Amino acid sequence: MKNSYTKLVFLLLFYCSNLYSINPEKEYRALPSDYGIIFKEISITTTDGLNLKGWFYPAQDTNGISNEIIGRVLPVPNELKKQPREYFLKFDKRMPTIVISGGDAGNMGYLIFYAYHFFTKGFNVLTFDWRGFGGSSDWKMEKDFLCYTEFLDDYDAAINYVKTLSEVDTTKIGVMGFSTGAYLSFAIFAKRNDISALCGRALITSFDDLLSVLKTVDTARTFAAPPDYPKELLPINAASKIDRPVFLIVGENDIRTPPWMSEKIIELLEGQKELWIVAGAEHGGIRGPEFYNYPEFFDRVYLFFETHL
Repeated sequence: MKNSYTKLVFLLLFYCSNLYSINPEKEYRALPSDYGIIFKEISITTTDGLNLKGWFYPAQDTNGISNEIIGRVLPVPNELKKQPREYFLKFDKRMPTIVISGGDAGNMGYLIFYAYHFFTKGFNVLTFDWRGFGGSSDWKMEKDFLCYTEFLDDYDAAINYVKTLSEVDTTKIGVMGFSTGAYLSFAIFAKRNDISALCGRALITSFDDLLSVLKTVDTARTFAAPPDYPKELLPINAASKIDRPVFLIVGENDIRTPPWMSEKIIELLEGQKELWIVAGAEHGGIRGPEFYNYPEFFDRVYLFFETHL
């Protein structure tokens, strides 16, 4: 692991380690504007009338951004904050877009670091908060639930919204998710034909498999799967029907979503596919693949989306 990134990881450790434990944060520890990033705040309406908060980052260069503190300083002290920059587009054409979904903890403020690696390389990026997270509408949740089926409605609303934006090439949309966000991204990818590529880190096979594993690694908790979650959208059931590009990443020593889960899914996929088992990496935290193998993680994900979008 690059030594320079041991300093940043503890700042994102909360977000990356509270996995399979619904633990939303309502307050944002940082805003994109704190770093001088150009973005616009958006409001997405779900089919059941809730409002989701999102941030849309147009493709931009690194000029004017405090590149040296993104991921390292959270929250940003007032003396280091940039003045908010006027929204403008660097490119006068519609650009490929990556929708990055959060996991089951924190909020999209922790995704600024992830988005940065793509909106500075020619992609638009959309992040959004599930219901009950960040600035999205309140939603009562049980912390031992793996997720809520309604999160799929949130994801659908986010994709539908981003397709209305004049900055977006609607034929070149990719999705990316981590852990809980990975299987929700997989589901949305399986149920829609207007998404071109998927990158998922720490993907599950099924809730039954996941609950069995979690029972051994977290004996103090009693986790529960949403009973109304569409079984046909679980990765083990949907994979054989997917013929579009998929890139799966998992840590070699991930004990929550062990490599055999991603291996099972990769075997079933019909389209272009790639599996990267990151040697020495674990599920999340300081030894999660994106930090343990920084910057290779982001270089490889960028290459995947660059190739397929």
